[in-house]
Amino acid sequence: MPIRKDLKPFYRGAAWKRTRLRILTRAAHRCEQCGVKDHFLYERGPQGSYRCAESRAGEPWKNSSGNITTFEPAPAYRRTMMIVLTIAHLNHIPGDDRDENLKALCQWCHLNYDRLHHKDTRTARKDAARPMLSCGEEGMR
Repeated sequence: MPIRKDLKPFYRGAAWKRTRLRILTRAAHRCEQCGVKDHFLYERGPQGSYRCAESRAGEPWKNSSGNITTFEPAPAYRRTMMIVLTIAHLNHIPGDDRDENLKALCQWCHLNYDRLHHKDTRTARKDAARPMLSCGEEGMR
């Protein structure tokens, strides 16, 4: 999800770079949800399943929690992608950069974590952009 223009100042500058590095170091440069490594190639399957793309046949697939699974997706449903870790604000407040409020997540886990928040904010922005319907005399004609 792209960062809105009004929030971009929170994610730029030396202070944010230091905060990001601190959180990534704490997480050992791995997603704190599913455990994938930063800047590695992974194969992703449905429902967040994954395995290292550089591994040979026989490497087990893992589910979105990082646990080994017997499910192996068909080749048509696999994508190879570079993992880039992001820093999630757990309370969804940009600028609240306390360590306990920040978590290193891969893009997939971050989008899943923010799913309901994105739905709510999108709905609120759409509602704010719509003119109110009136049921006054003009609406009865």
